[in-house]
Amino acid sequence: MALVFAVAVAAALSAVLTGLFIYLIVRKWRENRRQARLRAYKEERRLPLLRYLLGEEELSFRFSSPLEREAVLQLLDSFASLLKGEHVQTRLRAFAEAHFQGWLRHRLASRQWSERMNALFLIEDLQMKGMLPDIERLYRSAGVTEGETAKILAIFAKFDYRPVVTYVFQPKYELTEFAYRIIFGHMSEQLLQQVKKRFAELPPAGKYALIDMIGIRRRQEGLFLEQLLASEDLEIRVRALKAMAEIGVPLGARQLERHLRSPHWQERLMAARLAGKYREEKLLPLL
Repeated sequence: MALVFAVAVAAALSAVLTGLFIYLIVRKWRENRRQARLRAYKEERRLPLLRYLLGEEELSFRFSSPLEREAVLQLLDSFASLLKGEHVQTRLRAFAEAHFQGWLRHRLASRQWSERMNALFLIEDLQMKGMLPDIERLYRSAGVTEGETAKILAIFAKFDYRPVVTYVFQPKYELTEFAYRIIFGHMSEQLLQQVKKRFAELPPAGKYALIDMIGIRRRQEGLFLEQLLASEDLEIRVRALKAMAEIGVPLGARQLERHLRSPHWQERLMAARLAGKYREEKLLPLL
């Protein structure tokens, strides 16, 4: 009896494994076939689409299948990073908004997080500013995630969408320093000035990111950075000194002395780096 049971279990297990193996083979075959068709669509549409974007000819067609739509969308995404020039980017954006706006709007409303995020990346790459109302609708929705929030604010900044300043100070989720750096990095000078005026309202992560961005973008904010050197927050003083060194903001020997004598090695390091920019002999004994 035990032997019969063991044989039955082995046979059942063998049948399950065989079925699983066949399923994986069929699935792989279908995926290979799908990729082959996708490549064929891309090769067929690549040159006409490129000529249209360059303004050499007009292009008018309807997608014969969802796979063809995906192929053209992938081509547009690659062209968006390769082709430069305002005229080309304008034609690319107009084509994307004419043929994919409804499809992407549907993806933004999807229950699947991956579909919503992929849609956001495509909207950003293709610079589809016409979809700002749809993106804001997603941002205000109850189901938006922390990752989506950070991505949406980065898109708002990149598209120079003014409400982003309000959202930065009242985010739906706590933003990381990395998220703030990306958002501030995309902001125009005008938007960044609005944020700087409300510097005190930012959380520590936002303050650190803004100071770093001043140095990275070489913004002439010498007076603002010098005021930050009086902060009780060590990290703010360190980052302000670093930004001043990157920009080349002069700071006299008398002012630098306090930082060169700091009990914190990080502050002394950045003060020494700033001192090295000017090579004043008065600083040699302190160094």
